[in-house]
Amino acid sequence: MLKKIGIIIDKYHLKYKVTDFLKYLKSKADVIIYIEENFLLNSENINFDEDLFFLKAKGDLVLTFAKSLEDCTSIPVINSYKGTWLAINRFLNSVYLKKAGIPIPDFSLNPKGIIPPFRDYIIKNIIDQKNYKFKPVVHKENGQLRVADERALNEVDKTDPKYNYLYYQKFIKSKWEYKIYGIGDEIYFFKQLPILVNPNKMESRREIDEISELKEYCYKAMEVMDLKLTSLDFLKSKEQFFLTDINCTPNFNYIKDGHKIVADFLLKQAKK
Repeated sequence: MLKKIGIIIDKYHLKYKVTDFLKYLKSKADVIIYIEENFLLNSENINFDEDLFFLKAKGDLVLTFAKSLEDCTSIPVINSYKGTWLAINRFLNSVYLKKAGIPIPDFSLNPKGIIPPFRDYIIKNIIDQKNYKFKPVVHKENGQLRVADERALNEVDKTDPKYNYLYYQKFIKSKWEYKIYGIGDEIYFFKQLPILVNPNKMESRREIDEISELKEYCYKAMEVMDLKLTSLDFLKSKEQFFLTDINCTPNFNYIKDGHKIVADFLLKQAKK
């Protein structure tokens, strides 16, 4: 009997990120798709019999849906509500990761107009929930570098969602950005030029050999954050690596046969 897999997703990911994945998965399993912006749930049919749910979105509605599934059923949800919520909340995941001993850049959460306690910094949105491209606003003055994500500035200037604080992260000067993917126990390693050097990140991206230090950090972060699927961004100063971002909805199409690797992993995780 085919396993039954529920896909909780938004229109953006459904249209642009999972075509090959769904085609392959549908050849191996019975797939039911729950689209956030569409008809997500029919109250006449809430006796779920899926073997596993895959959360490929991070909106409030699907997060609530995932939490309800975890509370009311024994069906595994990947990634979990906890993992997804921690991953999209930069301040919370910074606290969790730092407490776990994973090196992250110094950070602070400040009201607008209150500068952080470090010289060079980048401003990021607090809740990384919507799908958008990073748009840096760069300012250099007297040798000081300040980089801001355009969306973070909009959010604190009363564009929905509205926050009264900004998340500041100490800027790490690095020749390369290291992109690490975790799919269960399998780790995949890439590097590319930082986006401030080359905005076209894929132009310089290439697969690299395993880096044992980053592998250890990846496993630890996945454990602490309760993530089964993730991608992590690292920068390297002269002294050490720093984890700068963690993602709960990684684009696994960048990995060779990534769509098959993820689908096969989900099938193995299904409860039956």
